Amino acid sequence: MTPSAIFLFQSAVILAVPVVLLRISGLKGVIPLVTVQIFVGIALGPTVFGRISPEYFQLFAGPPVLAPLGGLATLAVLIFGLLTGLHLDHTMFSGKGLAFWALSLINIAAPMTLGCLAGYWLLARYPEELLPGVTRAEFIAAIAILISMKALPVLGAILVELELLGSRIANLALGVAGVNDVLLWILVSILLGAKASGHQAGFYGLPPTLLIVSAPAYLMVMWWFVRPTLGALVDARMVAGQISTRAALVLGVATVASALATELMGLHYIIGAFLIGAILPDLLRKPVVDRLQVMTVALMLPFFFALTGMRTMIDLNSPAWLEIFAVTTSISALGIIGGTAATAALLGETWSFGLGLGCLLQAKGLTELIVLTVLLDSGIVSPRIFTAMVLMALFSTAFAMPLARLALARPGMWPAPARDPFPRG
Repeated sequence: MTPSAIFLFQSAVILAVPVVLLRISGLKGVIPLVTVQIFVGIALGPTVFGRISPEYFQLFAGPPVLAPLGGLATLAVLIFGLLTGLHLDHTMFSGKGLAFWALSLINIAAPMTLGCLAGYWLLARYPEELLPGVTRAEFIAAIAILISMKALPVLGAILVELELLGSRIANLALGVAGVNDVLLWILVSILLGAKASGHQAGFYGLPPTLLIVSAPAYLMVMWWFVRPTLGALVDARMVAGQISTRAALVLGVATVASALATELMGLHYIIGAFLIGAILPDLLRKPVVDRLQVMTVALMLPFFFALTGMRTMIDLNSPAWLEIFAVTTSISALGIIGGTAATAALLGETWSFGLGLGCLLQAKGLTELIVLTVLLDSGIVSPRIFTAMVLMALFSTAFAMPLARLALARPGMWPAPARDPFPRG
């Protein structure tokens, strides 16, 4: 077969098979499509396909023929970073009540604290998982971040499926997840910067002192120069309030340039793409999202999901990954669901409300997978940790919807208490 034929065959399988499987399984509306897409990727990878038919695996899914898919996956992650920045609500840090901030902070503090303990346990139990060039503190911080991660896009999809979008609990969940996403991405950036500075010559030949200076300088240039210039350039090329091809091209060039800058600094390219979306003026955000989101989610991100599954090597002869998966998943659920429910109860809510909110916030989805891939590519987590955490993300995301449905169906969930500690505004 020609390289083009192989690529088209791969694309057909990646795009069509998960949708067909979800429909014929009767699980549509129960588990998110992303979960099936990753399981298909695992089946196509060395764990299943590579063992069943090594010869055909090398022809259709071996490393040499995955390069074109890797390029598409990189572009998908780049645009996802841009979209994540565009979805950032600049008002989320103002006008909120004390109860909202209590829930937001506990959703960081509880899983992060338990995640640090899990990191210590992993180092004691499996010291070989600490890769060369990674400090114990960096490894522990990475585990804590991964255990605490939320998935704002998947959460929105779950709320739509549950017909809760626009309700009080949905608005609260989206607000808490939004604040958590921002804070956790900041922590990821700090971790990557610390990893880069820890090398005598940086990732790409940059000495640590230059990295320390260049990162703040980059942020200042982005805010004081790129933000007004990019906004003016994009706005001037809008047509009837819609983003034109020329406007999209300007935004695309800026996104790639910013991503390249952060990649060269050792901070990963998704950070640069995220910052472009975050600094774009508010009036331009919706037209850009409307233009990019559907195509990115429907046609590009499935390639990233499939490749994530293909990189997930489950060694059935080694129970270590299963133990790591069980411990990290349990700790993540305890920190997020338990912490949310207990805090909500202390603030006067019913346990049903708190448990339902915690189950919704437990979904990790795409955000977790991207952070996992970033940390794997940066050499901070090992392939075995990657495998266990991918399965943790799948499990947490797949069960978020049915667990939330079960919790919210309990008596006492509605109506809300007369004293409303979570203002709608």
